[in-house]
Amino acid sequence: MDYFLLPLRVLYKIYFLSIFVITLIIVYPFLIYYLAEPKRFPKAFVLMEWHAYLILVITGIHLKVKGIENIPQKGAFIICPNHTSYVDIFCLYSIFRRYFVFIGKQEIENWPLFHIYYTSGMNILVDRHNKNSAIKALKRMSKEIDKGNPLMIFPEGTISKNVPKLAPFKSGAFALAIQKQIPILPVTFVTNWKRLQRSGLWHGKAGPGIAEVIIHKPIQTKGVNKESVGKLQSQAYHIICGPLSIPMQNSYSMQDN
Repeated sequence: MDYFLLPLRVLYKIYFLSIFVITLIIVYPFLIYYLAEPKRFPKAFVLMEWHAYLILVITGIHLKVKGIENIPQKGAFIICPNHTSYVDIFCLYSIFRRYFVFIGKQEIENWPLFHIYYTSGMNILVDRHNKNSAIKALKRMSKEIDKGNPLMIFPEGTISKNVPKLAPFKSGAFALAIQKQIPILPVTFVTNWKRLQRSGLWHGKAGPGIAEVIIHKPIQTKGVNKESVGKLQSQAYHIICGPLSIPMQNSYSMQDN
């Protein structure tokens, strides 16, 4: 069956990429303007929201979100979703109406066109192999939290190679949440891997349909000490994994940033 669907999946991937590139070229001059000054970052964020929503609509992806009422209306928190697809980022910008700061890996700055979202200074890129860069990024994250801005961190660090199974979580987001005593907001992307799986042009699932997203209740960290990072990490892992209807690991392995 997959063999017969392959041509359709390839065509859809080409179509999705074309829509992304064309729409990004159109909004690019406005992004450059809004991202030129930090005071205009909130307006750039609104433009990113509309751009992401437009891409989902044109490519036939319909968001189905449960638990929208669980999103905190004020104060800083860390959005903590599983990473299953390139579609995840567009969904996040379409769901969260409050300005948030995206934390991504340093490699993004080499992506054509797309890098403007993350190298302008609005979002934060982290080079985990460079200690000074990591420390600098951590200080910036702390400042954003102090301003009351939410952060968005993929705890797996990248798209899992075995989606929908989760990759082990890195500890950075959870250590930061405990340090700043702010909530973790677990988010499960249930079907995004079917919409646009990261497997190259000739492999993996792709196609229009429902992007089911579950926003869980925030995990509070007030009063939690730094020795409980692993426990918090494991709790978030099991909450996010729950709706995926896949066997969970008997023992949870942690990774450090």
